[in-house]
Amino acid sequence: MTNDPWRARRLTLLRSALLVFAVLASAAAATVVGFAAYLFSQGYSGGGDPQSVAPLAFPLSFLVLAVVGLPVSFVCAAGWIGYVAVARRSRKSSA
Repeated sequence: MTNDPWRARRLTLLRSALLVFAVLASAAAATVVGFAAYLFSQGYSGGGDPQSVAPLAFPLSFLVLAVVGLPVSFVCAAGWIGYVAVARRSRKSSA
């Protein structure tokens, strides 16, 4: 491979951007999973009151995981996979 300094700089910038994106996506995934866990725990603490909203929290937690959690997890995984791929390519081109 040619030792082009512009290519190395672009790879470094891309690697940095992908790292930031992957960390933010991981934080978003952790937030969604934490919120779903909170809803799940609220579903069990409703008691025997039929007027309580807590029984809705239990199925709502699964809905949040399915509708928001899965796409956020896929975006998170794609960000980390992209970061690892660019980091490997950056190491190969610098050697």
